[in-house]
Amino acid sequence: SVLAMIASFSSRESVRERFSVGLVRAGRYMPMIRDVFRKAGLPTDLAYVAMIESSFKTRARSRARAQGVWQFIAPTGRRYGLRSTRIVDERSDPVKATEAAAGYFRDLYELFGDWYLAMAAYDSGEGRVARAIARTGSDNYWELCRLGALPKETRLYVPSVIAAALIDKNQEHYGFRVDPEPPVEFETATLSKPIDLRRLAGACGV
Repeated sequence: SVLAMIASFSSRESVRERFSVGLVRAGRYMPMIRDVFRKAGLPTDLAYVAMIESSFKTRARSRARAQGVWQFIAPTGRRYGLRSTRIVDERSDPVKATEAAAGYFRDLYELFGDWYLAMAAYDSGEGRVARAIARTGSDNYWELCRLGALPKETRLYVPSVIAAALIDKNQEHYGFRVDPEPPVEFETATLSKPIDLRRLAGACGV
């Protein structure tokens, strides 16, 4: 299944083009994501979940109203400290959303004790994965896939993440050669009062 996803990403022209654009955009955020995950004691290759979720688009929004690089739905985002109101949606903040994703992955791993199952639960929800384990008696992701106990999307999800990691780390072998964008550089400032964003943009020339 991993080889099938590699073939899909690297041979189908339209998919290949979108995948290449995602690899380019990954340069903006991948160093930050790896750093957050490393500090949280998580496997840094979980960063490729963001590639499958959003192609690293901060404004990505799904039909299920999931938002941002990590595609949090509002309730899950709130559970991990992300505000989502009419005024501000922190699911689109790549740093805060990555910290929330780290917390969620840590909890999923504590629940299932397996990173493949943690990724599957990230995709389809921990309840669905727990019910599949209870129904089949198996706590092996690949066996759950073989038994058809997980949704089709989730059966493709983990292989897609693994395929993305393999391609990015061996680009020329799979026929890719992209120059990632440089990491986003920023400073954080705490304001003592509200400020008009148009005046701020004018002052900064952005």
